[in-house]
Amino acid sequence: MVITILAEPRSGSTNFTNWFYFNKNFTVFFNPDIKPEHRNEDTIKWYKGGISPKDYAYKTPHLLIKEDFYHYKDFSEFIEISDKVICLYREDEPTQIESWVNAKKTNNWSNPWRYSNNEFKLDELEVSFFKELKKSFRERYLNDSTYFKISYEELYYRNGFQKIVDYLELDCVKNENFPLGQKYRINTDDIRTLI
Repeated sequence: MVITILAEPRSGSTNFTNWFYFNKNFTVFFNPDIKPEHRNEDTIKWYKGGISPKDYAYKTPHLLIKEDFYHYKDFSEFIEISDKVICLYREDEPTQIESWVNAKKTNNWSNPWRYSNNEFKLDELEVSFFKELKKSFRERYLNDSTYFKISYEELYYRNGFQKIVDYLELDCVKNENFPLGQKYRINTDDIRTLI
């Protein structure tokens, strides 16, 4: 089976995909179409260098492709080869945008980061770009009944992984050991110190 996760950035997609990465029944590619100059040495191995998705090779029973959605990209080849498509989005837009702005500013996409209301400033161009991204994702995929959709909030806080299990209908996918790791954002305003 070929599965594509098409996700808004900052929607928990890397953690979600990692669950499959550690399952021996899956070969997993993280954003295989992102060119090498936008990768680091740990992630270059997933770049497929102009190979059509229909020609991706894998030796496991299943292939999972995770793609971050950007409104200027065409995902039709990924969708065409997929038996199942999962669209992952986030309901809490303000927090998602804060995460996006922080990741862009610090180039920290996958490690914990500290957030404080008193110190955090939003870049209006980044906010505008991200709002357009979310609008385009909604229009192209979330409003289309063809695709299976799940939100970050449902997946991580409302036991939505069981919906994934039910949708995929694979014996090797069970509602166990999810999620991996922890949230990236640490709210420093919530941390109290004793004096």
